[in-house]
Amino acid sequence: MLSVDLAALRANWARLNEASGRAECAGVIKADAYGLGLAPIAKALTREGCKTFFVATVDEGRAAREVQPGATIYVLDGLLPGAEPTYAGFDLRPVLSSLAEVRDWAAYGRARGRRLSAAVHLDTGMNRLGMPEPEIERLAAEPGAARGLRHVPGNEPPRLRGRTEQPNE
Repeated sequence: MLSVDLAALRANWARLNEASGRAECAGVIKADAYGLGLAPIAKALTREGCKTFFVATVDEGRAAREVQPGATIYVLDGLLPGAEPTYAGFDLRPVLSSLAEVRDWAAYGRARGRRLSAAVHLDTGMNRLGMPEPEIERLAAEPGAARGLRHVPGNEPPRLRGRTEQPNE
């Protein structure tokens, strides 16, 4: 029998949150909070002050939304084709990993007269997924490519810093 010490979990998150300074510290609760139970882990982190969570899939996002109606929830899978209504309907924020996904999400927002929130996953060269540098450069150089997006957090490569014109609300 595995026993999870939620007080220790909250204390660990609080330490990480304090160490993060002005940056926001989020909770990753994908895969049923790594098998520990999405609901109890998300609730414990929220009690400690966590406002933002990351999940892997839209289904996990829907489950997290049921438990955390006021939280910011990012879906790491990116924007799946045709899934825009589900993301928007459950107030989920896709983690966009291609210029096509940025364009699709922005277009969906424009068509509804809304500026939608998202994150951009940049390829850092660590054999992970993410928007490759040529697409990042095109996004930065293409006026209005992300028009319709409200908030696109992400670390830009040094030579691209400051070239995007997204408001950081």
